[in-house]
Amino acid sequence: INMINIFRQIEDLADYDYPVHVYGETGTGKELIAGAVHNSSHRSDKPFVPINCGALPEGLIESELFGHVKGAFTGAIRDKKGRFELADGGTVFLDEVAELSKHMQVKLLRFLQEGTIEKIGGESTRTVDVRIISATNKALEEEVRKNNFREDLYYRLNVIPIRIPSLRDRRTDIPLLVDHFLEEARLRHNRPSLRISKNALSIMLDYPWPGNIRQLQNACLLYTSPSPRDRTRSRMP
Repeated sequence: INMINIFRQIEDLADYDYPVHVYGETGTGKELIAGAVHNSSHRSDKPFVPINCGALPEGLIESELFGHVKGAFTGAIRDKKGRFELADGGTVFLDEVAELSKHMQVKLLRFLQEGTIEKIGGESTRTVDVRIISATNKALEEEVRKNNFREDLYYRLNVIPIRIPSLRDRRTDIPLLVDHFLEEARLRHNRPSLRISKNALSIMLDYPWPGNIRQLQNACLLYTSPSPRDRTRSRMP
């Protein structure tokens, strides 16, 4: 899969407002793709609000998404807006959406169907206009077969699928990415132009990069760190 085709697909989405689901291994840049979809849309001047569904405990994620009113539970000392309300007019990016519990899947499905939210402890509903972009490193079809993910929610989210290939499947991108990360490091540390040897680049091209772009970026940052201690510790994968 060529990344150019993915960016063309993103351009084609500019005039549409359908939910998008991004699938890719960890570290492939799913949030960057989601941001590109948002920035190419008519919502680009409105908020882009990401939330990692796998990073928040079950007891907090409903409040994070939909908000709560003062006194709704212990510790709710004031009214709080949820991510959907904060993103009104813009885009909500639900990363690792497969980690949502069945309870939260029902809540999300209801929002997608009705376009309204109700804060925890609240008695009124509010209409919120957001585009949903979801992402996962799991195959949602398989999660549906395993009864871990609701089939009706899957079809609501997977209206426009985008699959990001792993870095090992697009090795021709590695030299360009390395140049980009080296330039980032040069600007960050105010250093002269940085280049990588042909031998080091050859090693990078042969390496499978299980951590994908994130791992490649970290390797470049380690090797361009201005700290001698960091350079001593750093190793090629």
